[in-house]
Amino acid sequence: MSLITGTAVGNVISSEEIYLEGSPQIYIADARGAYMKNPDSDGFYWMLSGTSTYPVYSIGCYDNVSFGDNLDINSVRCDVVGDKDVILRRNHMELKFTLKSFLPFTELSVLMNGGTVTTNASEHTQKFGFGDINNNVYYRVYLPKVYDDVAGDYVAITGHRCKIVSQGEIAFTYGNSWTLPITVWLMADESLPASQKFATVIRADRSVL
Repeated sequence: MSLITGTAVGNVISSEEIYLEGSPQIYIADARGAYMKNPDSDGFYWMLSGTSTYPVYSIGCYDNVSFGDNLDINSVRCDVVGDKDVILRRNHMELKFTLKSFLPFTELSVLMNGGTVTTNASEHTQKFGFGDINNNVYYRVYLPKVYDDVAGDYVAITGHRCKIVSQGEIAFTYGNSWTLPITVWLMADESLPASQKFATVIRADRSVL
């Protein structure tokens, strides 16, 4: 029958009729804080667990979210036959989004590589400055997307050793919200298993898995 229909034979994995839509949530935390799964029973490191010292920041309004690779792609080329292979090397991964929620300053300072935020309760103020960037500070990012609100099914990406490298400018556009393009590099964390050193991806689905 497979010869008539042209279908593949053997162990064939079919796609599921589940479609993901919209952006994941974006969480950022100092990498000195703890994972919630550190590791889990399968040896995977993922999810964030905030403390008073190292809180998890839930990023507010944003759009234009994208996530992908930064690769070196070098072909193995032979004069007679052309390209016979390609050598790939992952340099880092990138999370990009456009920020529209600029408050509180405790989050904005992190996203703009600013200084420590001082909150003065008696004055009802928050303050921070821009000075030298501390290149010894790394972050983790956590990007969960729930695709079944009733069952609680979700996929999530955890980036382990990240820096916010945004080169964008704040746009002050009349009649529109302020916007700031943000880029986060997910770099290699060599303290983790080699298969997870850039990021870990999890799917949780009680009804299917």
